[in-house]
Amino acid sequence: MAEVYFIDINSVKELSLIDENVDNKLLLPTLTMVQDIYLQKILGTPLFNDLKTKITADPTLAAYPNHLALMQNYVKKVLIYYVCMNSIYALRFRMMNKGVMVKNGENSSAADYLELKVLKDEFRMTAESYSELLTRYLKENTTTFPLYDDISETGMNAADTNYTTGIDLS
Repeated sequence: MAEVYFIDINSVKELSLIDENVDNKLLLPTLTMVQDIYLQKILGTPLFNDLKTKITADPTLAAYPNHLALMQNYVKKVLIYYVCMNSIYALRFRMMNKGVMVKNGENSSAADYLELKVLKDEFRMTAESYSELLTRYLKENTTTFPLYDDISETGMNAADTNYTTGIDLS
């Protein structure tokens, strides 16, 4: 079965810091993983699978205006920032037959580990904030999205919160 993408990979590039010349084959595995792990955890498996079915039936979601609004206003932002967060190392390193190699550009210098970690943390905080907005929206609109409240016996139940790090109160 073909992979169902909730967002076009070119939209990720257009709406993020990822340059348009980045090869899609480097980003698509990350998008797949982000959908399967992060987004499914936020939506819960029943709503996640329902969205996949609706996108397969109507990629524009024109027949599903509530789901289209959900995708455009919430899901898209969540996916973009989790893809950015999770693609940092994939874009910096390559697994080759000689081992793990660091990619270098001719007219640029590669960021060091600390810079990559800071950038990844920034993307994580933004992704988690957008995830929390999505969760709150779904909790307030369970009549529109009843599958959000469904209990999954074979998948993931929707997360109550999306933050993985503490909040600095200093």
